[in-house]
Amino acid sequence: MNQQTHTRLSILISSKRHQNGSQTMYKFLPLTVILLLAVFGQYVIAGGRFERTISRPFRSFLTVHNGMRWGSWGQKEMCPTGMYATGFSLKVAGMWESLLVGDNTALNGIRLHCINPSKGSSGPYEDYATVQSDVGSWGKWSDIKWCSSGFLTSFQMRVETYQGTWDDTAANNIRFNCTGNTEMLQGSGTSWGEWGDWSETCGGKGICGIETMVEQPQGVGDDTALNDVRMYCCD
Repeated sequence: MNQQTHTRLSILISSKRHQNGSQTMYKFLPLTVILLLAVFGQYVIAGGRFERTISRPFRSFLTVHNGMRWGSWGQKEMCPTGMYATGFSLKVAGMWESLLVGDNTALNGIRLHCINPSKGSSGPYEDYATVQSDVGSWGKWSDIKWCSSGFLTSFQMRVETYQGTWDDTAANNIRFNCTGNTEMLQGSGTSWGEWGDWSETCGGKGICGIETMVEQPQGVGDDTALNDVRMYCCD
C-alpha cells in the first residue's frame, strides 16, 4: 500500500465544546471502516497487514519538556512485534488552508513507519508498517523521511508557547536522530515557536511506538491540534 492509499483511510470526526466544559462528539464511520479498525487497529502496511500490537513490551519511553497541554493523550500505538521505526511523516496544516479556515493549527499528526531489520535495515523500504496515535483534523500528510540505515532513536520538537489573545499553534515540527546519531531527519512542519531540548536516546534498538496529545476541534475557539508526543523504545 502506498502513501497515497494511506491518506485515503481517514475518519471524519467533528466535535463541539459547550461552555460548561462537556463535549458532544459525532462520529461518522462507515461499517467497513469500523470493521477494519477493529481488526487492524490504526496501522496499515505496504504489501500486507499485521495484527495490532498495543501490548508489545517496551523498554522505556522518551519525552521532551516543551510540549503544550491542550487536549488529551491518545492511545499508545506500537510497531508490530519485531519491527522498529525507521521513518516518519507529518500531517501539517499549510498556510493557505489556515487562511481559509481562519486558524492555524500547524502540526496535526505524526506517523511512524516501521521495518523488520531481518529483511534489511537500509533503504529503500518496500514493506513497512505505519502506526499513528491521535491526529488533528487539518492538514495533509507529507512524504516519508527515512533513516539511510538503522532506526529512529531520539527526537526534538519545535513548539510555540501560549500566545494570549493571538493564535496558538502548539507543536509545529519534529526532528529525529537515527542510530548512532550519525543522521538527523527534520520534518516539513511550520516555523512558529522554538526548538526545545532533545529527548534522551533510546536504549535497545530504537523507537517502536508513539502516543500523542491532541486537542479536539474547538468550534469558534482557537484550535491547536497536536500538542505533545511520547515515543516508546524496544529491545
